[in-house]
Formats: sequence, structure tokens, C-alpha cells
Amino acid sequence: MSELENKYVEKSIPPTREERLEATDAYHGCSCDLLDCSRNCCLKGKDRDFWQGSSSCQMFLSIMMSAPIENSVLIMHGPVGCGHQLHIQTFSTNNGKRVRGLTPNPVNWLSTNLSTTEIVNGGEKKLREAIEYADKTFRPEFIFVLSTCAPNIIGDDVEKIIEDESKVVSAQLTAIHCPGFRSKYVSSAYDAFYHSLIRHIQLEPIEYKDYVPLNPADPNATFLAAGYEYKKKYTVNVMTLESMGAQDEAELSRILNALNLNVNVLPEYSNADKIRFVSEAALNVSLCWMHDDYFVKYLKDKYNVPYYMGMPLGLKATRKWLVDIGEHFGLKKEAERLADYEEKLVLEAIAPFKEKLKGKRVMISGGSVRSAVEASLIHDDLGMEIVSVIGLLYDSNAEAAFEDLVKDHPQVPVVVSDQPYEFVNQVKQSNPDIVLCHANGLTEPAKLGAVTVPEFDIGGAYFGYNGVFQVARQLAFALENDSYVKEVSKHVKFPYKKTWYEKDPFTYLKD
Repeated sequence: MSELENKYVEKSIPPTREERLEATDAYHGCSCDLLDCSRNCCLKGKDRDFWQGSSSCQMFLSIMMSAPIENSVLIMHGPVGCGHQLHIQTFSTNNGKRVRGLTPNPVNWLSTNLSTTEIVNGGEKKLREAIEYADKTFRPEFIFVLSTCAPNIIGDDVEKIIEDESKVVSAQLTAIHCPGFRSKYVSSAYDAFYHSLIRHIQLEPIEYKDYVPLNPADPNATFLAAGYEYKKKYTVNVMTLESMGAQDEAELSRILNALNLNVNVLPEYSNADKIRFVSEAALNVSLCWMHDDYFVKYLKDKYNVPYYMGMPLGLKATRKWLVDIGEHFGLKKEAERLADYEEKLVLEAIAPFKEKLKGKRVMISGGSVRSAVEASLIHDDLGMEIVSVIGLLYDSNAEAAFEDLVKDHPQVPVVVSDQPYEFVNQVKQSNPDIVLCHANGLTEPAKLGAVTVPEFDIGGAYFGYNGVFQVARQLAFALENDSYVKEVSKHVKFPYKKTWYEKDPFTYLKD
């Protein structure tokens, strides 16, 4: 039976996380209770009486995943305002290209600029014109049509247009269905992006373009075929994350290369030639259970490429990640020796920082998987105390990460929330020494005078052994330099009444 039940991949529009997984963004309790609740299908009943708008739009996350792909054009099918975030994304994408040794270029994007007229009569004509203009003007390898809220409300048949225009244009044309109203969980955008690759993008090498078929009469044919199969046998695809920078990619490639494995990092910052070989690997490695399951399960079903999911964050998780991958290739002993060697070096390097960090109270907030795995790094590797683990949202893909958290910290307080008013209340009442949080949530605790460190930063390193060292150094530096946030907190007022800080932060959660 296919791992993607009900053949989601055959449908024109991808499922939301609500449709195919148990998910919530409204929970508080302990780690073991969250796991039980997820397995017993009671998360969907979790809700609030009051919401404070805070979630990112699916469209923005879809932009972040598609914009870095080389030689592509993005068409925003919707009102012109839906493209405003691309001005920011151009800077981020070019910086990502620069540090990876790629040539920075503007992100080519167009808008169909749907007006009142198109909202009444339909915007399909404008979309067809935009697709053909993009193909003739830019000659891209990919054209991504981002189908936003407006065309989905009025009923534009974007998939039919993709089917028709694919016969006209030379680029590979696909649609990312990312209207914000379809799902309350922004992680649905991951599935929408991968669904667009699965539906319309070439995922196999092309004969006479990528390779020349072997001539059976050639005396070297058997030797050449065996050589290619050997290379493929030791090739690993590592799936990229938006929260993963060039240093993380280099670190994970480094330790896998040390086992003599060939590493391809994709799909972000890759191109059509690289993406076509995604099916030509011995193992697909996903760094986050919540990020790539839709894609790697499809590759398993379609091309019989097995997959492994694990986030190498902290010494324990990195060892498991490295040894498990090594074992897949019959290199378990080599992986264990490599882990022993790397750990010895890291423990020596972080020793001075551990003395400064020992016993400090840390609140961890961010992506559910990353926050759960990071607890081991904070407590076991650095000797710090965990105040609570906060995930912005949770779905059943994160169970594996929380199983490990339950084993080591069964009673640690766990919160699933993206609500700023709850977060501010928790920081105020818990008064942690440091808040390790999602990059877009740093301001609230800092204004309260809490020392803050980003849970991820694409300019730094967090994964592997280099990540352990850099996180330790960053935490120690932040604690030693807290005067700025202490001073800022004296001059900032939040829009919440004083009485709110005296209430339970989860007052508005429904039982």
C-alpha cells in the first residue's frame, strides 16, 4: 500500500495538514500527555476562545521554498499586493546564493494583478498571458504559478491552464496552490510546494541529455554500468530547510563525505539538472519529520528510494543521525568511530562555555520538532535547565521527536501555540535566564528584558558538531552581554494590561 494514502498525489490540489494528519496549535501540558493525545486523535478538539492573528501565510512559505531554485520565474496569480514579500525574499535568496558560491541574480517574478474586473469575470486569461510572457522573456527552466486566495475563491481552473500551457511553453510549468484560507497551519505550504514538483516537474534523468544509453556491443558497457550503480549505491539526497543555512549544509555534507558518501543537497538552491537526479539515490534524508514527509514518501512509492528522518541537533541526535545513516550503507562501525572522534573534539571546545551556562534556565520556543530535539542539546550537552518547550504548531509527523523528549524529559512543560499574548505571559511568569526562540519571535521576550538567542539563523550553524559549538558559544556570549535588553525593557510598554500577566497564560484555551 502506498504510504501516501488515498493517492493524494493524483489530485490536482494537495491536501492540507488537517486532512491527512492529526494537528493542533492549541495545547499545554507535559510532553508525555501531548504524545498520548496525538496518538489517541484528540488534538483536533483543541481550540481557543480568543485568537491573536500571528501565523504566516502559506503563500510566503511557498515563496521561500521556490524562489531559491535556479533559473526560475514566479508568477503571483492574485492581486498585486500578494507579491510584496518578494522584495524581501530577493535579498535573502541572493545572500543564500552568495554564501553557496552561486551567482546572485534578481528573483524574477510577475503578478497577474487581478483587479475588480477579474475578480468578477475570472483571471484565467491574464494567467495564460503571464505564463507565455515569462517563458518568452526570461527563458527559465521552471515557472512556478503561486495560486493565491483570490483565484481560489473565484474558481480559476489553474490546473487546466497549467496542462494547456505546458504544451506551449518550453519551461517546466507547475502550480503551487497556497491560498492562506485553506489551512490554519502554515506547514501545509510544505506539502503544496512538493505537490507541485510531484505533479509537473521532471524527477528522472533524460536520455541523451543527462546520459548516453550504453551500447550492449561496447566491451566496456558492463564495467560502465557497474560503476554508475556503485556511485548511486552510495549517494544520499539531503532535503533542505528554510531554517538551514550554508554552514549547516557544509557541516552535514562534511561528516557524510567522511564516510565516503556522495551528498546532494536539494531542492532549494538547486536547478533542473540536479532535481532530475533526485530519484537516482540510495537514500533520501529528511532533516525534519514535519517538513518533507510528503515528498520522501512519494519518492519511496514511485522510485523505491528509502528515506530516513532525523534532525542532527546536539551530540545525541547527531550521533544517532550519523550512525543510522552509516548503518544503512553497512558503515555502522565507521560512523561510530567518526562520532567518537568528533564528540571528543567538540566536548573539549565547549568546556569553557559549559561552565558559564551550567544551571541557567532556558525557555525553548520555535518549530515543534526543532524545539523538542533541542532540549537534549540544552540539557544534556550544555547542562542548562529547561523551563518549557514551546512549538508553534504540532502535527503527528512530530511524534518521533517527542518520543525522544518523553524518554528523557517526560514531565517537561510543553506548549503548542503561536499566540504572542500567551508567549509574553509565559516569559513574564517564568522569568527564564535565556529564551531560545524562533527568529521572528525574538522581539517580545527581548522587550521584557529576557536574553534572547535565535533558535535558527541561516547565517550560522546549528546542525552537526559545528552546530553544537556555535550554539554553546552564542548562548554564553548572549548571557555575558545582556545590558541592551535590560535597558530596552525599561522603556517599552506592551499593549496588555497588568492584570493579564497575573492570569494563567492558557486562560483562553478550551478543554
